[in-house]
Amino acid sequence: MPEHPRAKVSFEAVGRLLRPRSIAIVGVSDDPGSMGGRSYRNLDAFGFAGDVHLVSRTNKSVGGRACVATIDDLPDGIDAAVIALPAQAINASLEACARRHIGGAVVFAAGFAEAGAEGIAAQERMTAICREADIAVLGPNTLGMTNFVDGNCLAFGPNVPSPPQDRPTLAVLAQSGAMMGSLRLSATVRHYAVSYAIATGNEAVTGVEDYMAHIVDDTHTHAIAVFAEQLRRPLDFLALAKRARLNGKPVILLHPGRSDRARASAASHTGALSGDYEVMRALVASEAVILVETLEELLDAAEFFTRFPIAQATGPSVITDSGALRGLSLDFADSLGLVLPELGSDTIARLKERLPTFAEASNPLDITAQGLKDMPLYADAAAAMAADPGSSGVLVAVMPGTPEVGMIKAQAILPALTDSDKPKAYVVLGDAPIDPTLATTLQASGIPFYRSPERALRMFAHSALYARLKARAEASTNLSETTEPRLAGHGAMLEYAGKALLRAAGLAVPEGTLVTTPDAAVESAARIGYPVVLKVQSPDVLHKTEIGGVAVNLADEAALRSAWAAMAQRIAAERPEAAIEGYLVEAMAERGLEMVVGGRRDPQWGPVVLFGLGGVWIEALHDVRLVPAAVTEAVVIEELGLLKAHALLEGARGAAVIDKAAVARVVTAIGRLLLAHPEIVEIDVNPLVVPTAGGVPIALDALVILD
Repeated sequence: MPEHPRAKVSFEAVGRLLRPRSIAIVGVSDDPGSMGGRSYRNLDAFGFAGDVHLVSRTNKSVGGRACVATIDDLPDGIDAAVIALPAQAINASLEACARRHIGGAVVFAAGFAEAGAEGIAAQERMTAICREADIAVLGPNTLGMTNFVDGNCLAFGPNVPSPPQDRPTLAVLAQSGAMMGSLRLSATVRHYAVSYAIATGNEAVTGVEDYMAHIVDDTHTHAIAVFAEQLRRPLDFLALAKRARLNGKPVILLHPGRSDRARASAASHTGALSGDYEVMRALVASEAVILVETLEELLDAAEFFTRFPIAQATGPSVITDSGALRGLSLDFADSLGLVLPELGSDTIARLKERLPTFAEASNPLDITAQGLKDMPLYADAAAAMAADPGSSGVLVAVMPGTPEVGMIKAQAILPALTDSDKPKAYVVLGDAPIDPTLATTLQASGIPFYRSPERALRMFAHSALYARLKARAEASTNLSETTEPRLAGHGAMLEYAGKALLRAAGLAVPEGTLVTTPDAAVESAARIGYPVVLKVQSPDVLHKTEIGGVAVNLADEAALRSAWAAMAQRIAAERPEAAIEGYLVEAMAERGLEMVVGGRRDPQWGPVVLFGLGGVWIEALHDVRLVPAAVTEAVVIEELGLLKAHALLEGARGAAVIDKAAVARVVTAIGRLLLAHPEIVEIDVNPLVVPTAGGVPIALDALVILD
């Protein structure tokens, strides 16, 4: 068996639930509207080939199969049980499942962690029972699961067998039953297949990660769509995303929780406590997870990456019969960061042979209204554009016309698209009526269909980003946390000690000395050279400027002695309890662009590094980027170019160009510190002054917090 990240219950138990050879339905009923009745009919409709056992206190038989009265009457070692009973009967039923060595169970009932203190206690009891007995429970508060590959359905909702056969196939993992159903039904409408559809619900025992551990190696699955309000074992998820990436299976993730209200909603819906969204975003990107932000985007990306799982580094060729759309496509592609490639000379020559003289052979291509007079022009242009070696695929976006004309256009273009193995998409603009078979015809031929070019271009942009993120991951340094000696102490390190740590890590800090008397300060300043900076050093004064604990640009001995006396008097008045370890005398640094570089250890996701404009700008603009601690300099340089104020780094309005490689070396050094010292909770270097005339960035202030 392949190695997988640690699950709450064993890998084998989850496998028995996902691919059972025997199933029991507890609470089965003749009532077609009951959960037990629906579950039985679904299983019967799928033609499950294994043993089926029925448990009912009121029925002797259902559907011609005999029932037993209790779980204890079942044979030993059944793989999976569907428990269609009220919440108050669940834990006793699971205890009975443990006595009969049942491998896994699906619990539909709600009223657990999402329902207050009493429900939380009941769910905690469920978790304890099943962990001890190694029972893989799906739920509670779930719509169940369907394995379309093997033909079994452990769900009570409407379901129809649909074996993947040779179709592109998606696995669906969702904490929400509604999202699972939406994805499954969308796949049916769009004519691609689903291998597994699993609603994990409250995740009392098993979660998204447990089922993903089986699916990443499943040969029937080409892509994985995940809806998660909280990834409860994020490090396991990242390891599995890496495995999926190496297996060539795109992972698409929709993760609510960007706003405080969304996080509150998640807690009330599934008992989840949401983590930091931006940290999650940075870490999943490091394993090339495709993060989407809306349900529409999730549905589109699920289809697109299931059909076209191979990453595409460039944008598509765009063909239209609207001059207006040509310009709009360029604008929208630019807003997405998607480059529409220039056409090759052979493609241009081929197009010029067919286009009217007033049409320009370019990408996007407007074939003009000539196409209505010369319908084969659509197909010839599509074939030429699809064959262009610089293009990742082809996007056709046409005016609707009448339903009849729209269908004629599609039939003319379709052979050229199906002959190409590149990604493709077809758009009919607007909401005008179309032939009712148009979408079905295209999707059955493997071509995603949209009513707006923006949706199609967004998918090509996701594909280009996926290619870029995969390349990043493959070039990663793969740094990991080491066992270097633990740093002494806990809580906030004093600035002079934090700077000593940074200096040892290769960062530049101002020359300085910790002193305890005014005479020692004067002596230190004479050695360093005026002007100097004076800073109080106290574990009780972390934000020194708020109480006047910093004096800058002290030009001579008199200014230094005066600043010392005023600072000591002010701190004694405002913070009489503060323990003063001394004062830091430092050289004044040269002027430059103020940036911030910081790192923190997220308790769930692990270490990340943040960088961007510093000083007052970080509070005013929040213009920062977040990356994993194990980041390369090349990635940092690329991310610097994505700052909103990146023009300030590149010589805006005659300013000097900032040495981005030097900044990148600082960022990666902070990342290495976090990886080398798990006891570091947070590092904040603000400001990091980057000289505009060249030279080494220097850390003017540093805060290091230890666990």
